[in-house]
Amino acid sequence: MTSNDLVKSILQRDVDEQDRILKSTEVTKPCPVDIDLGNLLVWDPNVVDQQAYKENREEYIKNTMRDNMQLFVNALWQVPIERHDNAVVAKLPDAKTVVPREKPVPKPKPLTKWQKFAQSKGIVKRNKSKFVWDETKQEWGRRYGYKKANDDTKPWLIEVPGSADPNEDQFAKRLAAKKERVAKNEFQRLKNIARANKINVRNDGAIINKKSSTNDVKKALATAKYSDASMGQFSEQAAPDEARQTRGFSKKRKFESNLGSLKNEKNKQLKLFEQMNSSTAK
Repeated sequence: MTSNDLVKSILQRDVDEQDRILKSTEVTKPCPVDIDLGNLLVWDPNVVDQQAYKENREEYIKNTMRDNMQLFVNALWQVPIERHDNAVVAKLPDAKTVVPREKPVPKPKPLTKWQKFAQSKGIVKRNKSKFVWDETKQEWGRRYGYKKANDDTKPWLIEVPGSADPNEDQFAKRLAAKKERVAKNEFQRLKNIARANKINVRNDGAIINKKSSTNDVKKALATAKYSDASMGQFSEQAAPDEARQTRGFSKKRKFESNLGSLKNEKNKQLKLFEQMNSSTAK
């Protein structure tokens, strides 16, 4: 064998090895597969070759998956293609296969009180830019949130108004006003949640229960009489039915003395130890 024949045989062997590794993109099957691009799903109705499957199961599954994946990629490159942010994306069609949901369809989020008012008045929300110019730092910063621009809550100097008390701490006053605004927003958010769940809430945040009976009102009144520091000792005498509803409220808890008997303390500890080690709980 000459050197030329040896080189040709080596090159031919490399070509055959590449053909074995890199298979063709054209795949033919007895029955065409059903491809659902909307769900990225491939359904292969072909019958499994039992003999090839028993001889080498892993190789048979890998080859079948490779062929189905190749058919899926071929169909994927036939749909319209768009380019977004230097990335090529495919516009998938609508799904054909109905896939059951694990959880029910989420309900639409209920509108808040302001959203209902704006919708009735025809007020359209205008989207503002997230960044604004900071005149102090001479740079762009966020409109809201951490390190926002034009932040007036952390100034190093605050001018005292002419009508204000000169001894009043303006920094503490501004911080208290900010905390009050945050609490007001949180309170309004909770009221919106209660309104969405159809819970009647007063302006002070108390829940209104329309199903409260006369007995509930009497029990609440009797409980309030025993809610002071004297456990109702100096309150108005409760009626018989109220006393029955608040039975045990006027009894104060009794505590043992700090300077008790060591013998009694020892007996209590031994009794507790025996209960812990006993087979039956007492």
